[in-house]
Formats: sequence, C-alpha cells, structure tokens
Amino acid sequence: MTWVTGRIVGSSGPCAAAPARSAHTGQDVPEPQLAAVAPEYRISDFAEVKAITDRLSGAEVLGLSNPYFLINDGVTRDTSVIDGAPVLNFASYNYLGMSGHPTVVAAVQDAVARYGSSCSASRVLSGEKPAHRELEAELAALLGTDDAIALVGGHSTNVTIIGHIVGPEDFVIHDSLAHDSILQGCKLSGAARRPFPHNDHAALDRLLSEIRHQYRRVLILIEGVYSQDGDIPDLPAIIAVKKKHKALMMIDEAHSIGVLGRSGGGSGEFFGIDRRDVELWSGTMSKALAGCGGYVAGSAELIAS
Repeated sequence: MTWVTGRIVGSSGPCAAAPARSAHTGQDVPEPQLAAVAPEYRISDFAEVKAITDRLSGAEVLGLSNPYFLINDGVTRDTSVIDGAPVLNFASYNYLGMSGHPTVVAAVQDAVARYGSSCSASRVLSGEKPAHRELEAELAALLGTDDAIALVGGHSTNVTIIGHIVGPEDFVIHDSLAHDSILQGCKLSGAARRPFPHNDHAALDRLLSEIRHQYRRVLILIEGVYSQDGDIPDLPAIIAVKKKHKALMMIDEAHSIGVLGRSGGGSGEFFGIDRRDVELWSGTMSKALAGCGGYVAGSAELIAS
C-alpha cells in the first residue's frame, strides 16, 4: 500500500484517512476521543419545550392566562373584539385606520378578482403583476427616492438587505434599541457588530473615529421612530457623522411612514433632508400602509443590484 495525499491506497482503492503524524517524532498521533453525547430526538423532551410548558403551567396555577395569540375578531384598529367583548387595543399598528377602510377593501377585492389571491409562483421566474411596479413606484414617490422594491415581509426585508449589503470584511453599528430584524440581519451578514447608545450621535462619532479605518464598508442602522419609546433620532446630526466617516446608512421607517412628515413620507420628509444622503430606506406595509410585506427604497443602482 502507498501513501497518497493523506489517504491510504491499497488494492481495493481509497480507504480511511491516514492518522496524523508528529512533526517531532514522525510517529502516528491517535485521534482525540470525543465524549459521547446523549441523542435528542423527541421534541417533547427538548429543554426549551419543557421550559415554556412549565412557565405556562405556573401562570395557570396563579390564575393567569396566556396573554399571547388571543383571537382578535374583526379589523385590528384602536379597538378589538376579544372573546366577544370590545376592548381598547394598544397593540395595533393600523395607525391611519386604512386597514378595513371601505376604499381599501374595494381595491383589494378588485385586485383579487383580477389577479387571484396568490402570485402562485416566484416573481423572478413567472413574471410580475402590474401591481408590483405600481406599488414600488408609489413607495419611491412617497419616500422621495429613485426606486423601491417590495419584499414578502417587513422583518425579513431587514434581515435580507443587511446581509446583502455587508459581509465579513465590514462593520455594522446600530442604535442600542434597534429592532430584532436589524440584529438578525447583522448576524446573517457576518460583519462585525456594535451598538451605540440610543440616539447618541456624539457616541456614534467617537466609536467610528476609533475603528472606521479597520473596515471596508461601515453601515449605520437606525429607525425613524422607535416603536417601544416613540422617540425619533436627530437625523441631520447622524447624517453628518455618516458623511464624516464615509459610511452607509439604513433607516427602518416601519413606524414613521404615515406618521412623520406633512404627507406621511417619514423621517426624511419630516427633517427635510436630501433623500440621497441615506442609502437605504426600509420599512413594512403592515402598519400605516394597511397591507403586508416589506420594502427597501433608494438609488436606482441599489434596487437594480
């Protein structure tokens, strides 16, 4: 038998990999023995499943019911119907009351009659509906950008776009209160990541002064309105920091579209900035825009790529 590129070749062909050899003695070094791991193959036995089951059982003992996944009957607006009783709804994102509005309902019914209730195939492969480009043109006009593209969900839009723009050679720096979709996108990208104190553009400037030179691309991630606190960033100040350090910027307008600006155009309209100063404007249509899906808007080059 002979040694060939780390494998033993004999009369019957390639066999198992050769054992490693010591650089000092030339003797074979045995492979380390890994400890046996108990198999987990019943989902009911998973520690995570047991933990949530115990938590819910404990709440029932205290006379508490699960507050999540309640049946919300009817249109979700400032009020809802839970268990047949009307209640005030502080969790609704139907900011403008357009979801359930008769004009919107009629437009949806007409679209379903013309195009069906599903695209029934990939937009890339099967072609676009006229409504796709009409929607994207309207989004771009509202946001004041060259173009826009609609995606299937708001959360997945941030995850997808961040992972598409930056990679392991790059750096993402986000507001400490940024949404989970932003954090998941940062993880997917493989880029180095660091938060900066909420709405503190001076701290952002200091951090970038220390480390900007180490990375190819730097992406600053903020939101137009922070949903849990209701506050907004000092966008002109953050743009000044962005320009100083030759960084890119992405703003999640999920909670600011329809809410900020004279015509509901979001934080860019509210502050009256040149929209080209921000490379990526993302958001969701499931809140003020009374639909479903996400979008990203920006330059023609961004959308084409």
